[in-house]
Amino acid sequence: MALSALAAGCQKQDDHPPYAAPCEVDCKPTTGISLGSSTGTPTTTPTTELDGGSGTLTGQVLQLTDQSFVKTALYSKTATVSADGSSAATVTGPWDGADPYTLDGVAAEPINWASVNPDEAQGDAMLTYQAVATNMVSVADLHLVSASTLDAVFNAVSAIRSPTFGQVVLFFHSRGTGAPLAGLQVSITTAQVAAYASGAGWTLDDGTAVTDASGLVVFGNVETTTGVQTVTISRAQTATLAPVSAGTFPVKVVEGAVTMANVNVQL
Repeated sequence: MALSALAAGCQKQDDHPPYAAPCEVDCKPTTGISLGSSTGTPTTTPTTELDGGSGTLTGQVLQLTDQSFVKTALYSKTATVSADGSSAATVTGPWDGADPYTLDGVAAEPINWASVNPDEAQGDAMLTYQAVATNMVSVADLHLVSASTLDAVFNAVSAIRSPTFGQVVLFFHSRGTGAPLAGLQVSITTAQVAAYASGAGWTLDDGTAVTDASGLVVFGNVETTTGVQTVTISRAQTATLAPVSAGTFPVKVVEGAVTMANVNVQL
């Protein structure tokens, strides 16, 4: 199983999951960016022109508006945007609620963990991380997850979100077609909760749960002691397909924050 992760930019009111994550097993160069579709279904569309490595990152800040984690609206409040820097640990810049943010001195990396930290007392938007392939793109819209949206997912599986842990939202797509991948089993051993999107609701993982047609899984209350946790992916056995168990990648996990990733898997 080959894993790759793609970063993306998109526009106001698009449905898009431009989340990205690093890979460790049989990785290949990223060839495109993830874009949204008018149907709200995550897709992957190759880029026609790559412009990364410039040291600059710019885009909008968008808030995810429901439990699909793909529908967005422009975040009209203020926040601070950050990314890994080329000569400093981090570079930061303001988001004013309207004009594109701009970061200078950004490190050109296959995976650069960018974040948006909302200013205090401005609703329930949470500090949110996503990875951007800054060696390939210099334009990327960044996203915010609401605490109320996460709590609704937890409630659906009779769990409670803890502010002293991190939360992880993952989409899994076919690397070849960009379509969401059903039938995958994924795990983070340090997560207390694994909620699989299931039709219009959520299923708590009992060891047999698999991704549905959305390819969406939410890991809740993930340990943050090391700052990085490992996601393991396998394909469940079916009547026509043999099981496949090979594929891990690390995700950044931060106390009180959300990390989002859009992972392309080649079976």
